[in-house]
Amino acid sequence: MTPHHRRELMKPARFRSEEYLEAIYMLSEASGRVRVKDLAEVLGVKPPSVVDYLRRLDREGLIVYHPGRGEVRLTEEGRRIARQVYWKHQVLERFFRLLGLPEEAAEEEACRAEHALAVDTVRRIERLLGLLEKCPALPRVIDSEEEPRCPYSSGVGRPGPQHPAPQGAGEGLS
Repeated sequence: MTPHHRRELMKPARFRSEEYLEAIYMLSEASGRVRVKDLAEVLGVKPPSVVDYLRRLDREGLIVYHPGRGEVRLTEEGRRIARQVYWKHQVLERFFRLLGLPEEAAEEEACRAEHALAVDTVRRIERLLGLLEKCPALPRVIDSEEEPRCPYSSGVGRPGPQHPAPQGAGEGLS
């Protein structure tokens, strides 16, 4: 098995860990307290599953978990990861909303993408968002079938040939 394949197999566990860390971070920021019951509700899993995963995160040094006291706290490393995932989520959700996705769809897409995209990629998306949000002349929502064009350019002198998407490209994909 190549290192690339090993990384591919490890992704789902990392994604799950990131989801837990992000949920712990959000709950602790909101109420100052993280309970198994609340985590189970936020993550849509049963409390015994939460307990098992909290033990794993504790062994990995990402949280401090004291089951008898019901205490769940992020370590410095756990907090760093959680804040990064939370930031990615916020940027990506803004991006998907700008593209015209409904709130729920933007949330779901951001939740999936936050784990797959590198920090540098999300930083670049954030910079693009800053430009798009500050420039009222640029279209805010991309939901038209018309070819988008820059309001500051006549389109003359663009480098390279223009390659429109083939007819029907992207249709029926979800």
